[in-house]
Amino acid sequence: MFLRKLTVMVVPILLCGVLCILFPLLNGLGFWSNVIKGAALGVALALLLPLSGASRRKEPFAGLLWIPAVLLILTVGYQYLHSMGMINLPVLNMLATTNGQVVLTECVFAGYMITQSLRTRS
Repeated sequence: MFLRKLTVMVVPILLCGVLCILFPLLNGLGFWSNVIKGAALGVALALLLPLSGASRRKEPFAGLLWIPAVLLILTVGYQYLHSMGMINLPVLNMLATTNGQVVLTECVFAGYMITQSLRTRS
């Protein structure tokens, strides 16, 4: 019982430490820096409870998380192509952004949803 409690306390700190070490190494990648950082954050959040030894439940609707995840990935792809000047569709200009925090947030959600759907599928 003590080891399980210790695991629950130590794993979040270790995940945070790994991300803090990883993030400065990813700073020179431009647009992809925010994509990789967001995906890593999403995966870490989705695996936080399972790595700590909790939440082993199967979810019957986890497959539905693929739909918003794919839409977010397509949005990030469009944002990249728009920032490189390859695509400029007036209808989709509202999705175009140069703000790295927006891309990071989109990738956090996409990484979280993909990890959850893979982990909890029935």
